[in-house]
Amino acid sequence: MRKIKYLLFIAFTLFLYQSQIVVAQQVNGSPIPIRGRVIADDSSAPLEYASVTINNTNISTVTNQEGYFSLRIPSSAQNYQLKVQHLGYNNINIPVITLIGKEDNVLRMTTGSIRLDEIEIVSGDGTQLVKDALKAITTNYDNDPNMMVAFYREGIKKGSNYLSLVEAVLDVYKASYKSFSDDQARIYIGRKATDISARDTVFMKFQGGISDALLLDIAKHPEIVFGEEGNGYTFNIESVITMDDRPHYVIDFFPFTGIDEILFRGKIYLDVQSLAFKRMEFNMNVENRNEAASIFIKRKPSSMRVTTESAKYVVDYVERNGKWFFNYSSTEVQFKVRWKRRFFGLFSSTYTISSEMAITDRYEDGVQKFPRKERIRSTDVIAEKVEHFQDSDFWGDYTVIEPDKEITNAIKRLSNKLLRRE
Repeated sequence: MRKIKYLLFIAFTLFLYQSQIVVAQQVNGSPIPIRGRVIADDSSAPLEYASVTINNTNISTVTNQEGYFSLRIPSSAQNYQLKVQHLGYNNINIPVITLIGKEDNVLRMTTGSIRLDEIEIVSGDGTQLVKDALKAITTNYDNDPNMMVAFYREGIKKGSNYLSLVEAVLDVYKASYKSFSDDQARIYIGRKATDISARDTVFMKFQGGISDALLLDIAKHPEIVFGEEGNGYTFNIESVITMDDRPHYVIDFFPFTGIDEILFRGKIYLDVQSLAFKRMEFNMNVENRNEAASIFIKRKPSSMRVTTESAKYVVDYVERNGKWFFNYSSTEVQFKVRWKRRFFGLFSSTYTISSEMAITDRYEDGVQKFPRKERIRSTDVIAEKVEHFQDSDFWGDYTVIEPDKEITNAIKRLSNKLLRRE
């Protein structure tokens, strides 16, 4: 399995189980609440997952299924602009001060239009576009290291019930995209919740979650998915859409027919002008592959039979002043467990391992690597590490981890604490 040797995605051990919890940081001043609803101008339908950002800051959230959002901002940002973005719609910018103190703010977005005469006409074959995008990485992404603050969450579910949940606030050293240096992360604050009953027979240790979340930066580690030059895949241009007021190619990719290796399939969103990777949504083709379980599971009892049901990944980038930066990644792996000698192996349990990392602040001064003893290693179990970074006062009103809420809901409740610390 040529490319799988690069994968560290979710190395966990069955029969040990852990959980983890979150960390954040404080900023002086009373935060100001801002609420609103984002809808489509032509149909008045709510727009879910619209990105809502305060310009000149890294304060952001997304709308829920009904189009509603809520932010808490420092008083120093009340004279800034609030920016709303959604796939296929034109961006809107609204003065923050006009939204303060109102409960019924309705923000309308118009459908984005693309002038095709400004876009190079291309055929359905996107192979050359992807190869050009890979070559342009050192131009499109920062060649200087920078520092980031990140919110991280990972969980383990049995069926629909969470067995383990961890949240943490991280400091991240983001290495240059031109160098071979690895990214580094350290925990600032964290917490965890566990719920294992005496009847649970499978316990898991989730190893390497933070390291794997950073490895999902495909612009930094393109070999994880594409190998050296994207060989072995078919790339088809599906459409051109508007994202963040810019046209983007949507490119489907999947392995050549007849290849036996476990590879990937999914969608690539390429900025038309720069050919920068804006977003990737992809799956590992593990379905009906008995050998796939060995990629994720390092150790298990001999009487346990494990089949991998799915492995899904997302990575997203944001553009700032002509350069693109890692902004978000997520992983979700689902598998079934059967015991060979119990009830003749007829019954199985479904387990899901997931993680998300969202960048909440970024800065370019004071950049330095972390002391070795503070760094998160790929072999670390974060549920065990956060034991040493807990602070109940940090969470304020956000006293309970809410596993079924989007990660952005947690971020907006902690937005004034997820910034660079002095």
